[in-house]
Amino acid sequence: MLAISSFTSPKGVRPTGNACLGQNNDSLVEYIGNHCQAGDTIATKHPAYFCDFNHTVAFNTFNSAMCIYTGKQAGERVPAATSASSRDQNPRTGS
Repeated sequence: MLAISSFTSPKGVRPTGNACLGQNNDSLVEYIGNHCQAGDTIATKHPAYFCDFNHTVAFNTFNSAMCIYTGKQAGERVPAATSASSRDQNPRTGS
C-alpha cells in the first residue's frame, strides 16, 4: 500500500489534484513528461530531477517515487568537470 499526503506549502508548486501516470497508471514521468503539468502527482525513478521537495515524496519497493511534479527537469547542481579540473583529478605519472 502506498499513501501520499499533500498539503499547501508556501513554497513550491501548487498541487493540481491530478495524477499524471499514463493509461495504465504505471508510467514514469521520464516517458510521459510532455503530458504532465506542474503540480500533478507523478511517478519517477529520478526524484531529484522531477519532484518538488516542498511537498511529500513517497518512495516504494519498486525503486521509484511518487511526488508532486515541478513541471520540468532540474539541472545539475554540480557542473560537469572542466578540462582544467579533470586534469587536476588525473595527475601525470613519471617524468
